[in-house]
Amino acid sequence: MLELKLNIHGKVQRVGFRASILKYIELHKLPITGFVKNLPDGTVELVAQGELEDLKELHRFAAKGPPMAEVRDITEELIKISERTFNSFEFL
Repeated sequence: MLELKLNIHGKVQRVGFRASILKYIELHKLPITGFVKNLPDGTVELVAQGELEDLKELHRFAAKGPPMAEVRDITEELIKISERTFNSFEFL
């Protein structure tokens, strides 16, 4: 089990970014838990737990975001975890 943490920089707030992440996970039935939230500095933080291939798919989507978003940079951290610490995926 892995945990992926992304900090997404660019025009990513007030463009439906968080909702699009949640919708993508639900639409593609990805077995991912975690959260996505806006940060005060204008970035979006995404923390997701799951298997590598599912996290890669989510990362590819987050790198583009919804149509009105302009992703300029992503900082990422991938760590191995022993068990999930979230029960679902939600946006905060």
